Amino acid sequence: MRMMKRKSSWLSLLLAAALLLSACGGGGTSEPATPVSDIPDEEMGDVVPSITIYSSLPEDNMVNYEMAQEVVEELQKLGVDATAQPMDFAVLLDVLYGDESDFDAYTIGWSGRIERLDPDMFIHSINHSANAEPGGNNTNRYRNPAFDELADAQRREMDLDARRELVWEAQKILAEDVPKITLYSRANMQTYNKELFEDVINIPGEGLFNEWTPFSIKPKTDKTVLTVASNVNIDDMNPLSSRSVYGWRNLRLIYDKLVRISPDIEPVPWAAESWDIVEDNIIDVVLREGMTFHDGEPVTVEDVKFSYELFINENVEYFASFTEPIESIEITDENTVRFILEEPYAPFITNTLAQIPILPKHIWENIDNPVQYGNEDAIGSGPFKLDRFQTGEELVLSKFDDYFEPVHIDGYIFQIFASPEGVLTALELGNVDMVSYDLVPAHTEQIANNADGQYDHLELTEADDIGFFYLGMNLDRAPFSNKDFRIAMAHLVDYDLALDVHLNGYGARGGAGLTIVEANEFWHNPEVPIYDTYDPEMAKEILIEAGFTWDSEGKLRMPAQ
Repeated sequence: MRMMKRKSSWLSLLLAAALLLSACGGGGTSEPATPVSDIPDEEMGDVVPSITIYSSLPEDNMVNYEMAQEVVEELQKLGVDATAQPMDFAVLLDVLYGDESDFDAYTIGWSGRIERLDPDMFIHSINHSANAEPGGNNTNRYRNPAFDELADAQRREMDLDARRELVWEAQKILAEDVPKITLYSRANMQTYNKELFEDVINIPGEGLFNEWTPFSIKPKTDKTVLTVASNVNIDDMNPLSSRSVYGWRNLRLIYDKLVRISPDIEPVPWAAESWDIVEDNIIDVVLREGMTFHDGEPVTVEDVKFSYELFINENVEYFASFTEPIESIEITDENTVRFILEEPYAPFITNTLAQIPILPKHIWENIDNPVQYGNEDAIGSGPFKLDRFQTGEELVLSKFDDYFEPVHIDGYIFQIFASPEGVLTALELGNVDMVSYDLVPAHTEQIANNADGQYDHLELTEADDIGFFYLGMNLDRAPFSNKDFRIAMAHLVDYDLALDVHLNGYGARGGAGLTIVEANEFWHNPEVPIYDTYDPEMAKEILIEAGFTWDSEGKLRMPAQ
């Protein structure tokens, strides 16, 4: 495992110099030309369709931006008309989850939220064919009945070791089919102002700003409102439509869930006082007494039942994989909700109960179109209540005094910056106290080196991450519907460049089909990925073997029918 093995500066310089020489034709070598087939153009298959790879804006995620650019260059060398198109993160999500599904390929990532240590999210939710329709998390449109069978079976299997065998087998199929190409995982390199706050925990996959932060962090001075910096905007406060980690980092402090996953990776009763597994498919949940919403109304079992049924009835695709096992919900007494499942679902406690927020029925039952609701007031029962929200600027929350668990800060300000440079300047000046997401590698180096002592007040922290960033492909359209083309694509990605140069070694290497990374040690299958070598010549050989050709103009052609 290469997590956190940062390369020395001389190696980075050598790699950069080699790249520069390659780009300039150094060493007397040149890029090998694509082979021209001796078959007449008119007897060849169709020209490989133009490919547009959507990516993050460079100020949002420079590595994803750079990797999209580099893959496009490799495709162009192969005779493919390819372009990279950066776009705002929220716009990219709208494209991927929208009804039109009008995209070829894209770079994006799945964060390593703590509940995702259970493999169901990365196996079932983002790869099962049931989630491949527009709006679902399977944005690659991957469909394989053999894989679906394993993805379903691992959910029903209650024996841990037997379940792991199924998860490992499912990973092998993904590695062989290459529905996506994992580019890299990055380490949680984050910082906070140690002169103002203490007992700050960087949770693997979560970082410093997590749902446990308010209960652990302690002010060291009279500054009791935490200022958190983000360089990615939040534009949605509706739990039914929010899809990004940036939004949910805040929503889960406004809304309660029945269960939380502790920093020790244990399910903890939260809005639930307890639960009882009556049978493998019947779970009784006892609601904590005395809870109220921010408007003073009590939290009841009716609110719990209503919330889960709302997510189910509105077909909220983002959570569909976790609500799908529910057959019905019953109220058995004034404090108990019974969940009856269609069949046993192994991660029901850690996934379903730990992710669906409790909404106030007295507000949401009167809304005609809940998914489109602006939710400007965002009334929940969580530890913080919304004071104001200005998209692109800031989100301001204050402590909810009637919360059952005391928090150690009086509120927080989630401040939006236009770029990582703005975040670094604010950290240096002491205008913000904590970052909400990973530092870019160059800024990690600056804070670590602290050449002029300007970062003396900052504590640099690190943690592994089970999330990953990847090149997604729309398997519903050519050329990505062709498995051999996807395998060839896997050899156009320079995984070492991503890790050693773009990330300065702060992370882990990717590979085609990799979906449960090595940091998630118990569930990771060490025999995957299969295709993880940068080798453009191998890509050409794979394409030739699969029947692809190059015409007289050097354009890549699909196999003839």
